[in-house]
Amino acid sequence: MANTGPTTGTSAGQDTNLSGVDYALEPVFGQAPSGLYTPLRYTSATLAPQDSESTPDEINGIPEVAQSVLTSQGTSGSIGGTLSFGTFEDMLAGIFGNDFVTGTVSGSSDSKTGYSYTLANSYTNELPNLGGIDAASIATINAWPKNGAVYIVDPDNGIANFFQYFKTSASGVIALQTKGALSAFLAANTNAGPNARIYGPSLINGSMGKTFTFRKNLLGQWEHYTGTMINQVQIQLQQGQPATIDIDLLGSSMSLSSTNIASSVAARTTSPLIDTVDGFMGCTIFGAKPAGCIRSATITLSRDGSGQDYGMGHTGACGLRFGSFKAAMELEYFFKSYDQFTAWAANQSGLVSVGVQGSDGKGYQFAALNGIIRNPKTPISGKNQTVVATVSVTCNPQAGGGTFAIYRTGV
Repeated sequence: MANTGPTTGTSAGQDTNLSGVDYALEPVFGQAPSGLYTPLRYTSATLAPQDSESTPDEINGIPEVAQSVLTSQGTSGSIGGTLSFGTFEDMLAGIFGNDFVTGTVSGSSDSKTGYSYTLANSYTNELPNLGGIDAASIATINAWPKNGAVYIVDPDNGIANFFQYFKTSASGVIALQTKGALSAFLAANTNAGPNARIYGPSLINGSMGKTFTFRKNLLGQWEHYTGTMINQVQIQLQQGQPATIDIDLLGSSMSLSSTNIASSVAARTTSPLIDTVDGFMGCTIFGAKPAGCIRSATITLSRDGSGQDYGMGHTGACGLRFGSFKAAMELEYFFKSYDQFTAWAANQSGLVSVGVQGSDGKGYQFAALNGIIRNPKTPISGKNQTVVATVSVTCNPQAGGGTFAIYRTGV
């Protein structure tokens, strides 16, 4: 007798591999849209209803707790995943309260479509200018904030770092603060390499409120989690491990539906998972790399003071408070220099960044725009060990606003 076909009745319940989680931006708070939904690549999903109840201290002849009263309902939980380019950008936009924008200007051997560095001009004799030549480059630069930081990668000239800039009165021209490799290069040349890229901020924190409907498909039904905000995002970069992301969610209500309300579902992203070995792009603290290798970096983005508002007559939330954007970083590195401790003692502040990318060369630079070092530590963990220093970075806003930015690189 041939041993063909499956054995039935083996499953104790729904297989997690058969489930899926997707989401859509809500045009109206708490109302599940019927348009395009985007599936998530995830490692865990714990989003669930959260009931609150009260039990009155009613006096009765039997010493037992009185009947409970349902006072409010909401949802909470998290989505865990491995970082890959493009996959979690809607969630990042949600925590930032803003939208991603195009931020890349390309260098070129053809001066009509690239840009050039110049030492002196009518606007300033101290800082070089970076001039966007073609109309698309000019439009991109004009969309950037009035001042801030750009990330320049010019492999032909040995440049890969952040530079402070401010816009000049000329359209598509910004003035750069020179330092390091750029200063040395400008002493002899003004042409950007053909492979040069200048990356402006693709996402910077703003004041836009975003809520989503998340759907979980189990046993042929959909759990609809409506009115869901992104309450916290934590990105963990650990030596020898893939980059992970954990997204905390806070929502209004959950309902069940046997109807697929989506008009269409997008394809999952296929970008490669980002690791911290080949994919680590380095770390800078106030423009300089720590002397010792980075061991780990943790980025925490949150909404301080966020919450749900409830009223009488219904158990679901009337609305959400998005609170204030807050960002922090923690960096661990092999201790080889007191540079960061000296900066801490001097109360120095400035840009702090860490970058990762996938095997396709596409990735992110995460940047605290006005970071300051707090709580530097050099613990002695035992004999025959290498000292690993830890610094916490408080992310303060720049003058005029803007606390944290993400730069898409390799695009």
